[in-house]
Amino acid sequence: MFRWQVAVATENPRVLYLIIELLKELGLEFVVCTTDDTRCEHAKVVITTLEDSLNREYDSVVVVDERLDPDFTSVEIMSRLNDVYNPTLAVVGVDPGMRFGVALVIDGVVTYKNSQTSPSAAGRLTLRLNSYIKRLFPSCHIIVRVGTGSKLYSTLYLRDALGQYPNLGVELVNEHHTTLSGGATSDQSSAILIAGRAGRQYIDKDFILEPKDGYIRSLQQFVRRSTHDKRDISKEEARSILLDKISLNSFLDNTN
Repeated sequence: MFRWQVAVATENPRVLYLIIELLKELGLEFVVCTTDDTRCEHAKVVITTLEDSLNREYDSVVVVDERLDPDFTSVEIMSRLNDVYNPTLAVVGVDPGMRFGVALVIDGVVTYKNSQTSPSAAGRLTLRLNSYIKRLFPSCHIIVRVGTGSKLYSTLYLRDALGQYPNLGVELVNEHHTTLSGGATSDQSSAILIAGRAGRQYIDKDFILEPKDGYIRSLQQFVRRSTHDKRDISKEEARSILLDKISLNSFLDNTN
């Protein structure tokens, strides 16, 4: 058993600060030391920079710099901690709803999880996670699995994600027994379960939304909630969003 999960071996103060904040957020045990410190040998992962060259070889080194991408680095750290080096399958699980849970599972190991507040934000995160996998594990197959428990929000997600990246490999997953009640991160837990369940290919019908009264009310509530009551949309505007005549983003981006 390793005494520390991570050793941070750098003399760069900015990198040190960024990495410590990230490790605290991930809830990992770590030690700060110099590159020639023997404590590096007792850590599962050693984080350093190119400038802070290590004096000896370690099984798992993560090299960072001041342009640190916390999400990418999180995936890399969690992969190394769990001995994921040559995976065959990476799955991005998405739980659509008022909040969108997003999780990355690589060969059965959860390496990332987060929550997003809109279909477009969840779509952008999905594309970033795909790019991370291609950088870290070029030969790894990637699938996106989307829960279908909420037809409204799964369709809005599909329109956005596949609109940005039409070649994205997407499966639609029945959410039965994946929805967890309560808890601030229940959507993330559901996304993990969705990632582990094989789904079906999407069809044209999955992009169509009928302008039902319930969908209209839900969209109006979603916009108010997402904009902290700064924006309302009319029934006609909600109807146009459902019919894919206008984008939901146009009502959310103006509040940023």
